[in-house]
Amino acid sequence: MSQLKMGTSEQFAALREHLLQTGFTEEALRQRLDVPPARELDLAGLSGRPPLKPKVGDSLDALIYLFVLGESLPAAEAMSLFPPTVWEILFHTRLVLADTVDASRCVASVALYPIRDLFIASDRWSNPDHSPRQMFPDIVYPALTKSAKQFLNYTSFEPCEDFLELCAGTAPAALLAARTAKNVWATDIAERSLDFAKFNAALNGIRNVTFALGDLFQPVEGRTFDRIAAHPPYVPVLKTAEIFYGGGEVGEEITKRIIAELPAKLKAGGRLYCRTLGTERPSQSFEKRIREWLGEKHLEFDVALFVLQNLEPRQFALEETLNRNGGREDFAQWEKLFAKNVVRELVIGVIVIQRVAGQRPAFTLRRTIGSGTSAATLDWAMRWEAEIQLPGAVQRLLKAKPLAPPGIEITVRHVLRDGEISPVNFTLSIDLPFATNCTVQPWMAALLPRCDGKTTIAELFEMAKQNEWIVPDTPAEEFCRLLATLISGGFLQTEEFRLPVAAG
Repeated sequence: MSQLKMGTSEQFAALREHLLQTGFTEEALRQRLDVPPARELDLAGLSGRPPLKPKVGDSLDALIYLFVLGESLPAAEAMSLFPPTVWEILFHTRLVLADTVDASRCVASVALYPIRDLFIASDRWSNPDHSPRQMFPDIVYPALTKSAKQFLNYTSFEPCEDFLELCAGTAPAALLAARTAKNVWATDIAERSLDFAKFNAALNGIRNVTFALGDLFQPVEGRTFDRIAAHPPYVPVLKTAEIFYGGGEVGEEITKRIIAELPAKLKAGGRLYCRTLGTERPSQSFEKRIREWLGEKHLEFDVALFVLQNLEPRQFALEETLNRNGGREDFAQWEKLFAKNVVRELVIGVIVIQRVAGQRPAFTLRRTIGSGTSAATLDWAMRWEAEIQLPGAVQRLLKAKPLAPPGIEITVRHVLRDGEISPVNFTLSIDLPFATNCTVQPWMAALLPRCDGKTTIAELFEMAKQNEWIVPDTPAEEFCRLLATLISGGFLQTEEFRLPVAAG
């Protein structure tokens, strides 16, 4: 059980108002802790380093020292920086305690930090001297990490009827969804996690989330959802670790269980958003295996994998061995485990699975995304892929006027043949909205500049035939399929499906 104590709604409202008035925001953390915009705020990294300032100057400093850096402060000094009622609330809820080492000092019992417009409490990640805290089985992981922020950034919080967060932990997704969804549930297998989640809901004045203890979907049996969000344990493990750390031998165990139950849990048109890790194996990509996990009804679902990072098994094994203070024996075990499972590569990414609404074929999509890829871009990709599967897509495409955005790079590979240097391979490359390389026919380099947003695809089709770039009897459908692929990759845009603005 968490040692936190629930306060009254009036107490939480007063505390929340103080946090807001103090300016306890992510931007404030960046400024006070000198974290550059390009770097993610990460609680483990922040709490493991000493503060830059020699002393506490105001209430915001005190909040950062106590709840983010995890330091102890002289109680009299800290008390002078807070209104008396707020200081009483901090002690009443046990957010702040007397230091057991020195009774004249105080220390935070948990971490507390801002995420978007929420305030989230979780377990602390370090001791007051900045040494790492001893882990324990049901430790509640912070939501202020790179992976958790990616999970939230790429989950849709558009209005819906029924929203579910699985493996909820501190329940940040459920609390954010409470502003736009009619019914919200959050489930977790650990009672300690739900204690924190309920505390966070009360702290933020959120009352329309139902918290349920149990394994994945078990507590919400019989219900279906418009949107499901999950950030499950996904790290490969050699042995049992903390509840929220390991995802089985190769990290896929819990993700696979979630996906396998979607046919009974996801409404038509509904989506799963899942930030996780999976494996690439010979002749079996991660996205192909995701589709297999859906079972007999897989043709009812669109599967999209948005890749954030690729890791070689040896690289992961080395990093995990070093992080866990392991030795050669641990490294050898990792290599044996990955060889047994024929793992070629580890993929960290965001899975979006959508149940098809209406009559159209399902699609499978894979794209590589980076820090500049916005959440709206993932939604755009899902809508575009669905659009080109609908009846009449070719006729609609022929009327579209594609535009080639600036920034496309064209790499040409030449080969020496019969005394002449000839171009044999053309590769298009872009960084946004997706990090994409696409090998194309040489004539495409001449076609792209003519995609000016004024010329229709039907006109481009005729131009290609007249210039003998393609054979005269090429079907319009084949030409449209080619340009649709370029639009899907972000190499072309159309007015009807203009790409969202890049993040950041």
